[in-house]
Amino acid sequence: MILCNKATACFLRNHSRPWRSAQAVSLLLLAISVVGCGGQESQPVSKTTDTRAQETVRERCRKRLAAAIRRFEPEVFSLQANPEKTVSGLNSWIKSCGAVQMREMKLDDSALQMLDANAQRFASAGIYTASDAAYLRDCWVLRELTRSLVERTSGSRDIDRSESQVIAIFDWIVRSISLQPSDEQRVTLGLFDIMLTGRGTAEDRAWVFAEALRQQKIDAVIVTTDSEPLAGGQLDSAPWIMAVMLDERGLLFDVVSGLPVIDGETHDLQNLKPATLQTLKAHERWKTSTVRLVAQTAAFAPRMLLLQEQLSASDTAILYEELTGGVSKILPLVDRIIDAGGDTWSKEDISIWRYPEQQTTASLSRTEAEQKQHSTLMRSFDAPFERADYSAESTEEMTTVPEALPLEERRRLVQERLMKDFTKMLESSEDMFGKPSKRLLKARIQQIMGSIGTGVIQQLQQIRIASMQDSLRVRVPDEVQKEFGFPEVVAFPFPELIREVNQSSMGNTMYWTAMCQLDRKEAGAAITTFVNYRRQYPDGRWKFASMSNQALALLVQERHADARKILEDADVADNPERVRVKALLQGIPVP
Repeated sequence: MILCNKATACFLRNHSRPWRSAQAVSLLLLAISVVGCGGQESQPVSKTTDTRAQETVRERCRKRLAAAIRRFEPEVFSLQANPEKTVSGLNSWIKSCGAVQMREMKLDDSALQMLDANAQRFASAGIYTASDAAYLRDCWVLRELTRSLVERTSGSRDIDRSESQVIAIFDWIVRSISLQPSDEQRVTLGLFDIMLTGRGTAEDRAWVFAEALRQQKIDAVIVTTDSEPLAGGQLDSAPWIMAVMLDERGLLFDVVSGLPVIDGETHDLQNLKPATLQTLKAHERWKTSTVRLVAQTAAFAPRMLLLQEQLSASDTAILYEELTGGVSKILPLVDRIIDAGGDTWSKEDISIWRYPEQQTTASLSRTEAEQKQHSTLMRSFDAPFERADYSAESTEEMTTVPEALPLEERRRLVQERLMKDFTKMLESSEDMFGKPSKRLLKARIQQIMGSIGTGVIQQLQQIRIASMQDSLRVRVPDEVQKEFGFPEVVAFPFPELIREVNQSSMGNTMYWTAMCQLDRKEAGAAITTFVNYRRQYPDGRWKFASMSNQALALLVQERHADARKILEDADVADNPERVRVKALLQGIPVP
């Protein structure tokens, strides 16, 4: 057998001509790789070893992604101050584990043409941003919510199960997001904050509805017409409606009235059957219509496709939307809408609705004044303030003082410590009154994610009880009583900020308790809580919403006369839900 050094020497002697140097080097490397060094033949790389190495890399990437995605769990995310830091783990993952795939994923020209310049740059970016962080959190919330609603849907209605699930999602959204007054000046909110606060515009309802259905792989769009609104039914008066593409049908919904579009008069509110696109095409006012696709720009970004494909089964969510094709094998959204509409629309009739991206961008780039407004709006979610119980020690409790010291010295040290601790508690608002626990925030997140267990109701009730306190009672140490003449117990009134947090949270917790009872189909309990809410907060922010939802609970009990009465009381000009009230009244049979 030729050894490595001999083979090399022979090779160099036989290939020493300059014009053959490149070939010589190549052949030399080939000879060495075949013959090997050290006098032995080289061993081929084991396929098993190579496979194990690949599996190790994949496992490392999987663990890195699993750790990074945990930061987007809604409760975890909401307690973090900086969304940009939240995506650092994802960017580390994509740099190490997805850089090659990202270079191969490019939006085609037809998709880019549907986006404006800013959206083009954002959708084409290869890194995750603060806006992506909010989007991922929103997808997580809506995934859990829709799973819960689908599981709860019995399918007992005289319609197919998929349709009943869509209606269940729609009903929950219009119940849970009450319309704010048109003249209310509110800071711009993202999707999560809209759901958290439970108040918004008709556009907010549409946005949440479409994004929620996406998590169930159902397309929903906004349909508009240039024809002026007229007096009459929903299709006569609605400035725009929503179409849900389901099983080669288009089901119509009106987010302003909070009811499906009905082909004819509204009857039997418990079993409404939505009109279809055929009804729309037959209506004179809607013969010429256009379509707006509802999605944030992040949904069209290839980086979301890469993430969606790599998530584990337990973390999976619908993150990516194939807009026009060219990035994945998913049937493009534009083609799906055209197919579902039959001959209703062409590609030229379809564009992207700008509202979601505008709201998201504005909510992430607030001015200092807007940030202050937002903090005020969200303040109630800090409730209740909690602190460790102040234990009033005495000089008789000297277990932490060295026993070797004389008794009087030990008592002096304990007394100094008591004075120091008590003085610190008096001087520090945080030591005296505690820190915001954010228990209301955590309970509310569970609720908007579809939880209807008794645990949520118990948490809301406990928070309400804790928030009723307006002062802190402290047992004064004996030595302090003797030294300064303090009474045995001192009551310290809460500062104004804490009182405001507690007061705002009390009304919210009562109303959201009623909504949870309604979701649990506990109509009687919900009715009682709605009534108590308005009794205690006659001008509260949920006044009109509580009346509409109480009417729904009464209808469940088939108390039509009572439901009609409360809706008639709610049929007033300053009720932002007045269109809904009138629609519900039409659906209640007159005795």
